[in-house]
Amino acid sequence: MRIRRSHRLGAEEARRRANEIAAHLGRQYSLTSKWQGDRLVVRGSGVNGYLHVEDDSIELEIKLGFALKFMEAPIRSAIENTIDEHLD
Repeated sequence: MRIRRSHRLGAEEARRRANEIAAHLGRQYSLTSKWQGDRLVVRGSGVNGYLHVEDDSIELEIKLGFALKFMEAPIRSAIENTIDEHLD
């Protein structure tokens, strides 16, 4: 699953908000996160991926395990809402 959003925050503020997004998703889906360069790597049971932060966009790419594939649509919707709330 790939979700990309444009922003006008600049890289530093976008990184701060990426941390907020990851913390929110971490609480919601039991994920851990760790920065590796401009990527915030996220991992959890049946989920792994990253948030890539650029000066003008944030891109989330995650892979869902087999069991979570059946819930991809509601998971995508919840993640998109979380990203949009934190980028406004």
